[in-house]
Amino acid sequence: MTNSKPDLISRLKHKLRQNQFLSYLIGCPYPALRWNRCVKKRLQQLGPDAKVLDLGAGARRRAPNVINLEIDATPEVDVIADGHLLPFKDAVFDAVISEAVLEHVHSPNRVVAEIHRVLKPGGYICVAVPFLQGYHASPYDYQRWTVPGIVQLCAAFSELESGACAGPTTALHWIFREYVGLVCSFGSLLLAKAISLIVGWLTFPILLLDVLLSFHKDAHILASAVYFVGKKP
Repeated sequence: MTNSKPDLISRLKHKLRQNQFLSYLIGCPYPALRWNRCVKKRLQQLGPDAKVLDLGAGARRRAPNVINLEIDATPEVDVIADGHLLPFKDAVFDAVISEAVLEHVHSPNRVVAEIHRVLKPGGYICVAVPFLQGYHASPYDYQRWTVPGIVQLCAAFSELESGACAGPTTALHWIFREYVGLVCSFGSLLLAKAISLIVGWLTFPILLLDVLLSFHKDAHILASAVYFVGKKP
């Protein structure tokens, strides 16, 4: 793990994230229709008695039977722990969900190995990671993946599906608003982020294009984020 301390932006984002209303000041809530439908389908398929872990749940709870894990306390967190060393016995979960987490850990391979360890045989892994996104430390930001890249990272699992999670319009929108913020920031990162957020909300309607584009068979080549769903043999 790096020894550098989280910067001011990261600390501010952490504070805002702890409030479900103020959390919208962090950034635009980008649509991820295929991903959300996929996760919802798995939860319904497993039923209310299944044991499910949301690794890096943030401030949301996907279902009453989902155990929320985070590195810091938020109102919906059940377990505070590091994904590199999960505090659970082997083969205890029917599914593990991880959305926008692996880019923030220093060893994604180790976290995926831990997910494999705590899953029951036949259990599901559902992972969403960034591809074409701007830097967003929380508190760190290390890497990005293509679809083949996330499939390779999860090679220990049998692939069920993968593809674009947040579409090409989201990628374009994210880069555009961050670009405008940077150009107009006068060297202030805090001002750049504020401008980026304003530009993002003003241009938000364009994201409706991703309702169609995210289902395009080749959307993953310009996707903002990609996902993988697999099964432990």
